[in-house]
Amino acid sequence: MTREEYKIYKKELMKRFYWCTTRSELHYLIKEKGYKYLFRCTHFKTDKYFWVFDRTEELLKDVEEFHKKKYEEKSETKVSEAVAIE
Repeated sequence: MTREEYKIYKKELMKRFYWCTTRSELHYLIKEKGYKYLFRCTHFKTDKYFWVFDRTEELLKDVEEFHKKKYEEKSETKVSEAVAIE
């Protein structure tokens, strides 16, 4: 496979699948939202698991919601830590 063929192949994979790399996101998607992953893989360099889902509009909305919620929780924690220190 040439470099150009690989780029096209990877681009097509990115359109078709969503890779979930954290257990907290996985838990949110399968336990709270009811999604089922297609398969679990092990990253060849890090030896860590990741889970592959079919990429749909609904899934992407829920992923965005998860990341917004996670970001807001981190922001609140930093603010409360700053107040506690003073």
